[in-house]
Amino acid sequence: MQERVSINQQPVLIKRWPSEIPLFVVILVVSIILWIAIIFGTVGIGLIYALFFGLIFFFAHLALIMHLRGSAIQLGPNQFPEIYHRVVELSAKAGLKKTPDAYLFQADGGLNAFATKFFRSRIVTLYTDLLEACGDDTTARDMIIGHEIGHLRSGHLNWQLLTAPGRIMPFLGSAYSRACEFTCDRWGAALCGDPAGAHRGLIILAAGGVYKKNVNVEAYIAQQRTLDTGWLTIGKWLALYPPLSARVDVLSRPGARPYSSWKGPLRALGIMAAFVLIPILIATSIPFVFQPMLREMGVLSNDFGTILSPGLAPQDSFRQPGSDTDGSADPEANSGADGSPATAPSFASVAEMPSPQPAPTVADERLNELAQQCQAGEMQACDDLYNETDFGTPAEQYGNTCGGRLPENTEECVSLVAQ
Repeated sequence: MQERVSINQQPVLIKRWPSEIPLFVVILVVSIILWIAIIFGTVGIGLIYALFFGLIFFFAHLALIMHLRGSAIQLGPNQFPEIYHRVVELSAKAGLKKTPDAYLFQADGGLNAFATKFFRSRIVTLYTDLLEACGDDTTARDMIIGHEIGHLRSGHLNWQLLTAPGRIMPFLGSAYSRACEFTCDRWGAALCGDPAGAHRGLIILAAGGVYKKNVNVEAYIAQQRTLDTGWLTIGKWLALYPPLSARVDVLSRPGARPYSSWKGPLRALGIMAAFVLIPILIATSIPFVFQPMLREMGVLSNDFGTILSPGLAPQDSFRQPGSDTDGSADPEANSGADGSPATAPSFASVAEMPSPQPAPTVADERLNELAQQCQAGEMQACDDLYNETDFGTPAEQYGNTCGGRLPENTEECVSLVAQ
């Protein structure tokens, strides 16, 4: 049962982390757009899936709340009163109207604490091992409690259903989560009233109770520089929590920002760009890699962009002369007027063919010679020029059209002239 807090002092005010509000606005706008797309873009089907997954998360959260209320120890005037009164006092100091329910929870050595809500109930859970690690350092303990109260005071648990689509988006949702953590570290430091104690609270999260006094803080802060690589920068961007070394750094220098440089982000952007560009390059290079093989198989006849002669519709890409649109044989196309098999159109001689076009100039001596011979009327030279030149070049097109004589040609040039 949550109790009302009597506020006998001026509540503490802190400045949120600079990027928190802008990121929340972006998440809100993106979420509204996505909800509209889910509801109207899928004719309501997407909403059914969203409801299904929402119920899964709801019942999972319900199980957590049931476990806390049934198995964890609820703090109160008669249950660990010292810790309970600190929760009450810090809640009042933060400006909360009601004291959140507070629980002591044994988590098999975990050094953590969290804030959550269930309908209108607000809950702060403290792990027993974390309180043991704090020991007699009540200021460090207050830092931990104040951090979780900061989540409630800042409204980080509100509007979760509305903003769910934006929160689960990689990079965007995680960036907002990290900004919230920095904000709540400011709350913890302000509520505990001792910057050094707040500092120790984060060190305990990193080193535990036994080693907390022996930590070289400066070396630990400098450790965050090892994350300044491409892959580890991507990892930081995807993480829901900032590195503890960065959080300690920020508390050590009020108003400062975590260490950053251009090297890691630039490498990270390069890696992500490669994941986009490399598949595109592979996909666009496939036609050129398989062009010779397709020609040998007889699939590629002219322009590989459509795998057909210019003027044919895309659905006719692999239709051969004498085939209907469904690929079945067309008797009329495969027989002459007297019923005898039809033959490909041919010319009695090269002289009967249309006039050639000027031969293109080719740097390669042999290919240039083939182009000249093709223009002169040697059909075998035209076929050789087509087969030996690169796809899409003027020389390849010149050979394919039998020296520019037949722009719509799909046959070997030698087969068009009577032998």
